[in-house]
Amino acid sequence: MKIGIDTYSFHRFFGETTKWEVASEEKWTITEFLEFAATNSIKVVTLETCYLNPKDPSLESELKQWLADDSTREIAFTWGHPNGFDGGKKPEALENALDFLHLSHALGLEQMRIVLGNHWNFATAPAERFPLLLPIITKLLELATEYNMRIAVENHADFPVRTLMKYIESFDSPRLGMCFDFGNSIRVGDDPVLVLQDVDINKIFMVQVKDVRRMPGHEEPTGWWPTVLYGTGDANPGKCLQILRSHGFKDPIVVELSNVFTGLTEKEVAVQAIAFVRKELLG
Repeated sequence: MKIGIDTYSFHRFFGETTKWEVASEEKWTITEFLEFAATNSIKVVTLETCYLNPKDPSLESELKQWLADDSTREIAFTWGHPNGFDGGKKPEALENALDFLHLSHALGLEQMRIVLGNHWNFATAPAERFPLLLPIITKLLELATEYNMRIAVENHADFPVRTLMKYIESFDSPRLGMCFDFGNSIRVGDDPVLVLQDVDINKIFMVQVKDVRRMPGHEEPTGWWPTVLYGTGDANPGKCLQILRSHGFKDPIVVELSNVFTGLTEKEVAVQAIAFVRKELLG
């Protein structure tokens, strides 16, 4: 099993705060994040592109060296946070996505995750957004095909999961699949366990493991869905991981924290989450 962690788990350390958080005095670069991964025996890292410059030669050099130091390591860029293509209203963002696809190819990476929008787009009908997104995704797929790479579209609390999966399948491309986020699925009213029982798991290229708590009065996708210690929230990550294990899932299974619940810290939850995922997948 490919167990990983995403840089968004430590977004405050990279200078980003949500309205539910206060700024962190601790600051990280990618170097500190990679050191955290190594300390916790993590071989797969996914890197939020909003914290990176795709044309920085020092970034490419550092990531090449990290991969070269251990042939079992993997990287994937997770492009588009916070709002990707804004549900199709921001096609100019394609240039930046293509830059990271070029960098992915230079590093020999297998896939790149993208987001199409976020929770603020959820109220706009999919039938209005999908036609706007069609030429954007088509262009990405053209380059991904040239580079022999895959594109994983995350359910970013912007669509019901089955609706998004049907759209992905409509392209009829082996290069296009889903990055399935457990926590984001319940934000839009889905049950992640039932989703995994319904959809074609072969069309899931990456999984983001998140356990969040449903807060009274915050049931909308735009509400507060804090990350809690894994196994204590409402996303049922244990059962989801068991389903993936039973299917022999071979693609990255990545820990991603959102804003952590009151009284918890990112490092504390991340270490617990890694142990939880390992236990569920490896026994």
